[in-house]
Amino acid sequence: MSSRVSLLVVLSAFGCGGESATRPDATPDGFDRSALLEHIGGSVLLPIQGGFAVRASELPAAVDAYCTALDGGSVGATQAAARTAWASATDAWERADALIVGPAAMDNRALRDRIYSWPLLSTCGIDRDTAAHWTNPASYDITTKLANVRSLAAIEYLLFATATTHTCATAPNGWDALAAELPRARCRLASVIAHDVAGAAVTLHAAWRPDGGDFVGELARAGESSSIRSAHEGVNRITDGIFYIDRMVKDMKLGEAAGIAVNACGSVMTPCLREVELQYGDRATFAIRANLLTLREAFTGTTGTASGPGFDDFLIAVGHPELAERMLANLDASIAKAAALPDSFLGALSTDYQSVVAAHSAVKLFTDDLKSQFLTVLALEIPDDVAADND
Repeated sequence: MSSRVSLLVVLSAFGCGGESATRPDATPDGFDRSALLEHIGGSVLLPIQGGFAVRASELPAAVDAYCTALDGGSVGATQAAARTAWASATDAWERADALIVGPAAMDNRALRDRIYSWPLLSTCGIDRDTAAHWTNPASYDITTKLANVRSLAAIEYLLFATATTHTCATAPNGWDALAAELPRARCRLASVIAHDVAGAAVTLHAAWRPDGGDFVGELARAGESSSIRSAHEGVNRITDGIFYIDRMVKDMKLGEAAGIAVNACGSVMTPCLREVELQYGDRATFAIRANLLTLREAFTGTTGTASGPGFDDFLIAVGHPELAERMLANLDASIAKAAALPDSFLGALSTDYQSVVAAHSAVKLFTDDLKSQFLTVLALEIPDDVAADND
């Protein structure tokens, strides 16, 4: 190889368990799409969901310990431990975020945004909630909150922000009364959100597992006893997720942050810090590396513990080994450029700007093929939100 219970409700919304109309695959090329779906679903994506669920489950206790230490007036190593637990959970989520398909993609990605809402983040909204939750904890209901004031993104801000000023045009109600209690207030809100994220991680993992919602089985059985009408359609859903590398990694994480693409700052070939992912914890480099690792595993079908059919094999099967070789080489070059980035992405933008430009250029070589020949030779459709992008 070159290189389901409330969960039933979740998946029924996606169409699982309903009648399915079986239709033959798009082209009689002999490639076993069902095998690819079974392998990528079971050996690549399911373990990633499980890995995230483990890391997310460790976060609430770490944050709660930090809050207790703050209450006692002696923080010790608890703040660093909470930040480390957040980083571990976030790194694990970035692996999953790189290829969203199935449960996390339903309802306009509602479950995904509950876990990690970036680029949606309202620091002013979080400041308001910090004051409101501290003043009256019983009145705070996280289930009513918008995505931009919850998730791992909000926890990051609450754990890493050191400024004592708010980020709103006018002071939130109760903000001025926080004074020296601000760290405790931020921690207590972070705790509530961390517990919610951990719960969402359990829901997501169970929705994938064979003994839960069995989305992994939905993929493997596409075109048979599945809501997915054909194995080829299942493959197209996977490739829709793969386009994360184009929209999010190339354009947003690298391009907009570096001023290579149109951004909120209006900068051209100079950094736009407002666009940097995970800027409070300075974790953007790690996120990009995690995203690319997931992509490589899906493209090649090879992980640290399993090997099976991947998209490179699909390309070879339909008579385009040179495209498979070139795309893998460009993907590996992208991974190398991401590995060469300073761990501090903010530092890279400041003192090693060309390394960010080089990473963007490398990723673009891969996505240029992804958006053109890859889709054409495999008879796949481009995601609607990418179709108008000509870069």
